[in-house]
Amino acid sequence: MAVTISPFALIGNLAFRRVWVSGALSNVNRWLEILAVGVWVYDRSGSAFDVTLMFMLRMLPLMLFGALAGSLAERFDRRALVMAGLCTLTASSTALGLLAAFGDLMLWHVAAGAFLNGMVWACEMPLRRTMLGDLAGDGRVAQAMGFDTATNNATRMLGPVVGGGLLEGIGISGAFFAGAILNLLSLLLMVRVHIESGRAGAASAGVFTILRDGFRYIRANRPLVATLVVTVIYNIWGFPMTSMVPVIGKEELGLSAFPVGVLQSAEGLGALLGALGIAWFGRAARFRRIYVVGVAVYMASAIVFAASPWFLLSGTILVAAGIGGACFSTMQSTLTFLGASPEMRNRAMGVLTICIGTGPIGFLHLGLLAEWLGAHTAVIVIAIEGLVMLALALLLWPEARQ
Repeated sequence: MAVTISPFALIGNLAFRRVWVSGALSNVNRWLEILAVGVWVYDRSGSAFDVTLMFMLRMLPLMLFGALAGSLAERFDRRALVMAGLCTLTASSTALGLLAAFGDLMLWHVAAGAFLNGMVWACEMPLRRTMLGDLAGDGRVAQAMGFDTATNNATRMLGPVVGGGLLEGIGISGAFFAGAILNLLSLLLMVRVHIESGRAGAASAGVFTILRDGFRYIRANRPLVATLVVTVIYNIWGFPMTSMVPVIGKEELGLSAFPVGVLQSAEGLGALLGALGIAWFGRAARFRRIYVVGVAVYMASAIVFAASPWFLLSGTILVAAGIGGACFSTMQSTLTFLGASPEMRNRAMGVLTICIGTGPIGFLHLGLLAEWLGAHTAVIVIAIEGLVMLALALLLWPEARQ
C-alpha cells in the first residue's frame, strides 16, 4: 500500500521553501493587481471589452514566449532568469504607482504594465515550477505541484481582497506600490536560493533547435498532446470568465471595489480547498479524471454564476468554480511534468506555457461578446461552447481521460 507523503514535509527543504514563498509573494501581487486594474479600468472607461483587453495583454506573452522561456532554461541559470523578471516587475509597479500618485496614469500605461507583467509570467511559470519539481523529486512531484497550486490559490483569495481594499481606501497608486514591495521581497528570497542551474546537456544546441525538437517530441506523445489540448480548451473557453467578475459584480450586483474583491476571492478559496485536497488525497490513477472533471465543473459553475442575481449565491458558485479550477491547474503541471522524459521537461513545460497563453483568444472572444450581448450572457455562451469543445476533445483524444 502506497504511503501518502504530506506536502508540508517538502517545507523541510530550505531551497524548496524559499522558491515556494518567493512565488507566493509574487502571486499575491499578480491577483491584487488584476482585481485593482479590472475595477479601475471599468470605472474609467465603462467598457467590458477594455477590462478583458487588460487580461488579454497579460496572457499574450505566454503564447508568444512560453516555449522560448522553457528552452532558455536549458541554456541559462533558471534562478537568474526569475530574479531578472522580479527586478523588472518591481520597477514597473513603482513607475505605475508614481504615475498614479501624481495623477498622470492613463489606460495605455496600465496596458503596457499588463503586457510586461505577462512577459515575466511567461518566464516565471515554467522556470519556477520546474525548479520546484526538481527539488521535490519525481516521487513527490504531485505533492509539490499540489502544494504550490494550493498556495497560489490562497494568493488568489488574499490578493483580490487586498487589492479591492487598497483601491477603495487609497486608490490605484496604493495597489501598485504594494505590488512593488511584494515583488522586492520575492526577489530577496530568490537571491538566497542555491540550486543547480539545470543547463546540462543543452549548451551546444541553439534555442530554436531546442524548440523544434521539443515540438517534435510532444507531437509523438499522444497522452501529452491530450493534456495540452484540454489546457487550450480551458484557457480559451473557461479562464476568461475571471475577467468578467468585476464587470458582473458592478453591473449586475451593484458592488463597490472591496465587495468585488471579496467576490473574486471566493474563487481563490475554492481553488485553495481543491488543491489541498489533491495534494493530500490525489492518486496517480485518478490524475486524468481529476483533470477533465475539473474543467467541466469550472465551466458549469461559470454558467450558474453569470445567471445569479444574488451576491451570496454568486460567491458560493465561485467557490465551486475554484475547486474545479484547482483540479485543472494542479493536474496540468503534474501530467505535463510526469508525461515528459527528464531531459525534455523544460521544453514540455515551455509548450504548456504556450497553451496557457492561448487565453488571449478567449479573452478577445469574450470581450466582443460582452460588448454585444452583455457580460452575463457572454459568460454563459462561452462556457457552453467550452463544454461542447471538451466533449469533442474526449472523443478525439481518449487518452485525456485514461
